Amino acid sequence: MHTETKRIQFLDFLRGFAVIFMVMGHSIDSVLSRELRSTQGFILYDAVRGFTAPIFLFVSGFAYIIATERRWDDLRRFSAPTAKRALKVLLLFVIGYALHFPFFSFGKLVTEATAEHLAQFFQADILHCVGASLLLLQLALFITPTRRAFAMTVLALTAFIVLASPIVWRIDFAPILSPALSPYMNQMQVSIFPLFPFAAFLFTGVAAGHFFLEARETNREREFSRRWGVLAIVSLAAGILFDLVPVSLYPPHDYWKTSPNWFLVRIGIVMILALGVHSVRRLPATLEKNLVLLGQASLLIYPVHLIIVYGSAANGGLMQLVGQTLAAHQAVGVGVLVLVSMVGLTYAWNYIRTHHFIPARLIQVGIASTLLYSFFTRPW
Repeated sequence: MHTETKRIQFLDFLRGFAVIFMVMGHSIDSVLSRELRSTQGFILYDAVRGFTAPIFLFVSGFAYIIATERRWDDLRRFSAPTAKRALKVLLLFVIGYALHFPFFSFGKLVTEATAEHLAQFFQADILHCVGASLLLLQLALFITPTRRAFAMTVLALTAFIVLASPIVWRIDFAPILSPALSPYMNQMQVSIFPLFPFAAFLFTGVAAGHFFLEARETNREREFSRRWGVLAIVSLAAGILFDLVPVSLYPPHDYWKTSPNWFLVRIGIVMILALGVHSVRRLPATLEKNLVLLGQASLLIYPVHLIIVYGSAANGGLMQLVGQTLAAHQAVGVGVLVLVSMVGLTYAWNYIRTHHFIPARLIQVGIASTLLYSFFTRPW
């Protein structure tokens, strides 16, 4: 494998591992007995599982800057590549909101949706966070003249988001921004991944990706890797040490969601993991192939597996059909089955789209048109 390809593929390796943890985590969560959730083992498992989203966001930012710097001039102006990227961002929002429909019926949504239903619909999930972050990055791209200036701007924005999060989470933005936009700011309304602080993980990936490319262009990758490792360890240690200081700059806040110290710990661990995956020279061929495939198909796997495990406005999932009733080994077995089905789906779709382009497009158009027709004509 070509060295350059190998070193970029580590993003797909890391994202592939994150896809595995995501599918297993959601599947287990949907059926694991409630009694087991209070055990120390589950608490530890849940803490480890909490790194899946930061890894996804970091990798998304890293991949973003690699694609952006390759077409820097085109993407800094209104062009065909900019329009294509805008459509991809729009798709993130469409999928994100569609997954949170309270009813799979436009008529019922308009006539019977309560405030609670609308709050469910407008919540900011991981796809919304990525989409909104990419929009902010595009604005920054338009106004920054050089690659280095863009990276420094993103770093400044990262620092602002991290440091402001404990304050932002104390503000009710609904009267200011409307209930549709306020979930992007904090969890005062229903929201899972607001921009504060989660966009900072993606922005950190952007900055890391820029300096990675800069080091590669000047043949200083080894030096960059050492500095990356030192920075990751310093970030992790600083997050722990700062939390031991008896004086706080902030009023009482949720440490596990908004603390800048906890962000430093998490981003330090994510960077260590990324550096570890990058430093691996060779993986078993089968594992390598599957990780790349899963990593590249994350946008397909994400909505499909959520519909299977949690259900949607149009169907019941494992959480409704089985319930949170299973023992640990049974829940893990369900997770493995769902993961295997996602691998199978990925292989099938990858084969169809690479060997039968027109049928693949017909399948996409057919599914989309069927869902839209049903959504707009279904009375309940």
